[in-house]
Amino acid sequence: MQRDRIPVWALRAVWLAQPVTLGPALADGLHDLDGRTFLSVAVWVLWGLGLLATLVPRPATLTAIRIGGPAAAALSVWTATAVDDTTLVVVGLVGAFVLGVLSHWPAVADACVDGASYGDENRFLLRAPGPVVLALGPIAWVLAVAGVVAGPLLLASGDPAVGSAACVAGLPVAAASVRALHHLHRRWIVLVPAGFVLHDHLALADPTLVPRDAIAMVGPAPAGTDAHDLTLAARGLALEVRCREAHDLRPASRDGGAEVIVAEAFLCAPARPDAVLAEAKRRRLPGV
Repeated sequence: MQRDRIPVWALRAVWLAQPVTLGPALADGLHDLDGRTFLSVAVWVLWGLGLLATLVPRPATLTAIRIGGPAAAALSVWTATAVDDTTLVVVGLVGAFVLGVLSHWPAVADACVDGASYGDENRFLLRAPGPVVLALGPIAWVLAVAGVVAGPLLLASGDPAVGSAACVAGLPVAAASVRALHHLHRRWIVLVPAGFVLHDHLALADPTLVPRDAIAMVGPAPAGTDAHDLTLAARGLALEVRCREAHDLRPASRDGGAEVIVAEAFLCAPARPDAVLAEAKRRRLPGV
């Protein structure tokens, strides 16, 4: 729907405005630092890459957006401790925190994952597992940002030995953390003419397709349902997909030996269950 594009365009506008909102406070904060020229160029490059990511919605660019948005918010907090001009600080904080919120807006996420769709299909991001939201995700974000930033900062401050060591140690950690975060953005529901697809490598060894004529119901999961839980403890409303007859599933296994189970219904947790149901209704999936 057209209104779903509003958060996407808002994100682009706020990212484009960062040189005006956060830029003055950041320039003031960098003024007395060693290596400020290098740091200024690096910030401009990262801002440009982030803006490009907002203009090309894909799962990979969603990862960049969700790392860069909160990083801008963290940078604005640093400027608040380094700059005396209250007006510059407040404007920078507000602009950066709005950016951080928009970077995690569900409609933005769906626009990015749907950017990689083919033909007559719609993709909807699944919510992250509960433990990831509460702890593992924030830790991975900190490691990703620190791994990229620490080494260059030390090099720019005139400490080549420690800076080089930080780059050697930090960049591989950052790469692994970014990869882990990106895997969260490759989990989705796909609505296609043939039916309903759940593509979730964390919950399933293989994507599963429920043909449209095999679907009995797609809707909010009722309390006490006996459906097989594939939400991975994700918080929020889950959807239940109930089949007309038993459906084969291959739950993911750590040892790679996934076994087929038979279930008449399963649960999944999209970031925007209302959008999934609206599109399913538009496609006239049975039971919606």
